[in-house]
Amino acid sequence: MKKDPAPDVLKKLMVLGEKQGAIRLNDLAQEMNLGPEETLGYLRQIFPVGTGIEVYQKEDECWVDIKGEAIQYMLPLSPAEWIQLHQILSKDQSFDSPVKYSLKKKITENGPIKVIMELLNQLQMWDQELSELQQVMVKEMDDAIHDENMIQLTTHEDRTYTVYPCKVLHLEGHLSLIAEDSVDHCLLVVPLKDVKEFSCLKTHQEAKVTPFEIEEFITAIRAMNEKETRLILKIHEPHSTNLFPDHHFLGKPCMITNPSGDLIWAAYVEPCEALYEWLMTLGQKVEILDPVNFKEEYLIYCEEKLRKIA
Repeated sequence: MKKDPAPDVLKKLMVLGEKQGAIRLNDLAQEMNLGPEETLGYLRQIFPVGTGIEVYQKEDECWVDIKGEAIQYMLPLSPAEWIQLHQILSKDQSFDSPVKYSLKKKITENGPIKVIMELLNQLQMWDQELSELQQVMVKEMDDAIHDENMIQLTTHEDRTYTVYPCKVLHLEGHLSLIAEDSVDHCLLVVPLKDVKEFSCLKTHQEAKVTPFEIEEFITAIRAMNEKETRLILKIHEPHSTNLFPDHHFLGKPCMITNPSGDLIWAAYVEPCEALYEWLMTLGQKVEILDPVNFKEEYLIYCEEKLRKIA
């Protein structure tokens, strides 16, 4: 097992990192509790070759010109690791030292995480963007559901269904229509990518299934395919956040405000690209509390999206 660096070694490194400009070698050696020759040897080990320090003679004394920023190393982290580091620091609300405050500010505000989040916002709906025709179809289906109209739809395989539309939502990785068959009144799922056209029908009949039965049907499909998980989020600035993503079924939603004004949001959801896209639109306003495997899959998804434009 590797041991942590000794406290005196860390202290010496911190002394150098805060130096800027010329200082007598003897004075620097005294601050670092080393001899002059040991100090020169230490400087050569710490600073990159040819940068950061200049040693010269002045009035029979040895001087050292130090540029402390030369040992401000860049961390070779992947986008997923930067996002994870950002989330770890965002959880810590204490500022018990200037160094800790500076670190948090660099990571959460000025560091690569800012660039990453901006890229992710620009990439919103990269893979999921609906065609103009599909957008019109979704809007018209939502209207038919609101108006409780019956519709007749035809698939690309020329199959025709007469149904009562119930919900348009992301299910099993596809934007789909949950509908009640007009003949036997059973519920069925039709992926919108399979729909070629549809039209509203005039009828005096009414749907028979209840909202509870629709929710139970969706939950059963998710349970059968092991697609459902209980997602718990902490949402900052909930008043300016879309808490209900379009066309997603939220099972048993629950929202509680903590003393800090953050919203604890929980619901049974289906992990899918569209849900990840919604989380991306929240940016730094959201923190995934649970489950851990969902957070890991989300970070992997973010990293893959960034790779597409690398």
